[in-house]
Amino acid sequence: MRRISIALDDRLYRDMEKAMALMGEVNRSRFIASLIAEKISEVVQAPLASVIVIVYDHEVGEVSKSLTEVQHDFRDVIRASTHVHLDERNCLEVIHAVGDSARIRELVTRISRIGRGLKLLRIVNVPSLQ
Repeated sequence: MRRISIALDDRLYRDMEKAMALMGEVNRSRFIASLIAEKISEVVQAPLASVIVIVYDHEVGEVSKSLTEVQHDFRDVIRASTHVHLDERNCLEVIHAVGDSARIRELVTRISRIGRGLKLLRIVNVPSLQ
């Protein structure tokens, strides 16, 4: 393990402290290390675990059909998906993906191109723990 020091402007430091409090995190080192690991996982070509969160209006266009078609094209990295009806029109879909980071980024890009009907698309990458 290496020790480093960083300098943050006052506002960024306060924002970090607020975010840590909201998350219940008390260890600054662990908090900063997890943020760095998350950012690295977004750019490094390595095995990755990701959770892709999608909210969409199933009555707009063919978003449900398009999401299903995309998921079939990425069977190699998708391990599971869940579907929840939020209300009469809106659905929440969560996709669990494991595998090559470039392939998972391609999956997210394909989902984002569905466009019409998508209300939210978020990805949470879990960096390799090796």
